[in-house]
Amino acid sequence: MGSLIATNVYLFILAIVLAVLEIQIEGQHGWAKDLPTWRPKSNNWYIRAYSKIMSGREPTGYHMAMFTFVMLILHLPYVFGLTLTLVHWLQTISFFFIFVVLWDFLWFVLNPHYPIKKFTKEHIIWHKQWWGGLPRDYYVSVLLALLILVPVAWHDRSWLLIDWWVLNVTLFILETVLLIIFSYLILDIDNWVKTKK
Repeated sequence: MGSLIATNVYLFILAIVLAVLEIQIEGQHGWAKDLPTWRPKSNNWYIRAYSKIMSGREPTGYHMAMFTFVMLILHLPYVFGLTLTLVHWLQTISFFFIFVVLWDFLWFVLNPHYPIKKFTKEHIIWHKQWWGGLPRDYYVSVLLALLILVPVAWHDRSWLLIDWWVLNVTLFILETVLLIIFSYLILDIDNWVKTKK
């Protein structure tokens, strides 16, 4: 349990750092709108597939590099000697799907240009589909993080992997709530930038 909590807190801190880094790079222009990044204009099948996976968002070299970077970071334990087993690898991939949601949401929590009160489809135009007040991608990604664990849990007749997923998601939610409170009460994030009406 101690190892799970330590890993979870470490990944939460990593998500904060990546969110802040992206805020410094993108500022008020989400989805790399004004960055001088590679934007494929071809209509190749792999570009169409990537765009479909990203819910119709424009493919950018910036995002492809950042997602690859995160995937490489999550695989670092195997370079340092962790045994690569099917269970370990599925946990890594599950973490990736949860992590991208966490990282994306923390971009809004810590970005003075997009306070939580503006976390709506009217203000966040690059998230095209919303369900219940959140981008559809959040639900899909977190559910996918669970579903990839189910076959192994079912095969082994052990629900420890599902417990692992529930504990990590619960901890990430609690940590996010604490960060939201901190960003409003201590950082006073809403008053850093006066946004245009």
